[in-house]
Amino acid sequence: MQSILEVGVGTGRIAIPLQERGFDLCGADLSIGMLQKARAKGLRNLLLGDANRLPFPERAFDGVVLAHVIHLLDDPSETFGRLAKVARGYVVAIVRKRDWGVPFPDGSRTKLWELVKEAAEAEGYHPPAEDWRNRFRREEEFIASFPPDELLTVGDSEVVTSVGERLSLLEKRAYGYPADIPDDAFARIMGKVKSSVNLEREIRYRRIEQVALWHVDGT
Repeated sequence: MQSILEVGVGTGRIAIPLQERGFDLCGADLSIGMLQKARAKGLRNLLLGDANRLPFPERAFDGVVLAHVIHLLDDPSETFGRLAKVARGYVVAIVRKRDWGVPFPDGSRTKLWELVKEAAEAEGYHPPAEDWRNRFRREEEFIASFPPDELLTVGDSEVVTSVGERLSLLEKRAYGYPADIPDDAFARIMGKVKSSVNLEREIRYRRIEQVALWHVDGT
């Protein structure tokens, strides 16, 4: 039985199938709410904790898994270095690339994020200065700076969505949006933004899903 640590386990979308296949799995996450949902789904070994401050000795697990997490890290190289120490075999990251193509002439994609920031600041809150696309670029830069031993493309498709659908993801606190904004204030912020844009406007981009694997020297 292989032991695996999943960092950013969320609700267990990746971890539960691994547990069902007999892996000895431990899931860590910063969100109590996510961990509660994962536990309700049957995930057993869960830990509330920061990826940079996990209470495990070196080489405690055969492998470490990160699924769509790198773009949420403030310093991916630092966190990766720490996680590599607790693995004695490998580190695997599921990553996602986006090719946004040519921006809209009126810069509406940038404007959308600016509207969210303006509405949040009007409520007295200060969201990140960067939009979520910059975080995904950070992920791509990390992969380029620290090339994995294996990189497998598992999906390549065109995504057709809308401004309204992108905002609905933000309403669900996707993209690591600050959790310190109370629900009532957050609802007002998103309500203001949604009332000021064309929710039906179409957005198209190419999405590439990849699995990156780094072998770790466990000697």
